[in-house]
Amino acid sequence: MKINTGVCASIIEENKDNILKLVKNLSYENVDYLELRLDVIEDITSSKATDIIKSIKQITQTPIILTNRTKKEGGLFDKSEEERITILLENAHLVEITDIELSTDEELRQKVIDKANKTIISYHNFEKTPDKEFLQEIIDSSFEIGDIPKIAVKPNKLEDTFTVLQLLMENNGIIAISMDKIGSYTRVMGPVMGAPVTYAAINNESAPGQLDIKTTSQMIKKLKTD
Repeated sequence: MKINTGVCASIIEENKDNILKLVKNLSYENVDYLELRLDVIEDITSSKATDIIKSIKQITQTPIILTNRTKKEGGLFDKSEEERITILLENAHLVEITDIELSTDEELRQKVIDKANKTIISYHNFEKTPDKEFLQEIIDSSFEIGDIPKIAVKPNKLEDTFTVLQLLMENNGIIAISMDKIGSYTRVMGPVMGAPVTYAAINNESAPGQLDIKTTSQMIKKLKTD
C-alpha cells in the first residue's frame, strides 16, 4: 500500500517574530505542510495575517493550511464570528488549503469555501466520540461542500478509537483522528489507511495526543510500503 499522506507541522506561536524564527529553523525533511493557527496569534487581524503569510512564503514554499479555530472547537479566537470569517476570507487565496468548521454559519462558511483554493471541512468533539453513523453523516456533509473532511474526537475508552479506524477504512480521502494519549496511534494509522494529512507538533502539541514531527514521520516510514 503506497502512503501519500503529508505530515503537517502545526504552528502555535503568539507573534510574528516567533513564527518566522520557528519557520526558519524548522527542518523540512519530514514536513509537507505548515498549519498556521491564526487564533493563537495575539490581536490577530486580517492585515496581520496577510503579512505573516507573505513573510512565511519568503522563507519556504511549503504549502500552508490556514486555520482560525473557534473556542467551541478547541481554538482561541475570542472576537466576533464575523471578524473570524473576514480574516479567513481575505487570506484564503494566499494559501493552499483553508480549514473551516462545518459548524460555521452556512452563509459565512460558503463565502470562505468560494474564496479558498482547497478546503478542509472540520469537526471537533472534545467530550466524546459520537457513534459511527453520526460521524459518517458529518463526513458525507463535508464532502458535499468541501474537499477534505476532518473529524477529531475524544475517546473515553479504547473502543472509541476503533470507530475512527472504521471510518478511515470506509472513506477515502478523509482526516480522522482520535485524540488524547489512547488515540494518538490513529495519527499514524491514518496515513496507512489513506488520510491525506496528519498533524504533528513542532515544540508543543496543538491538540491532545499529538506526536512530534520526528516521531510521526519515523513511524509512518516504518509502516510505509511502495
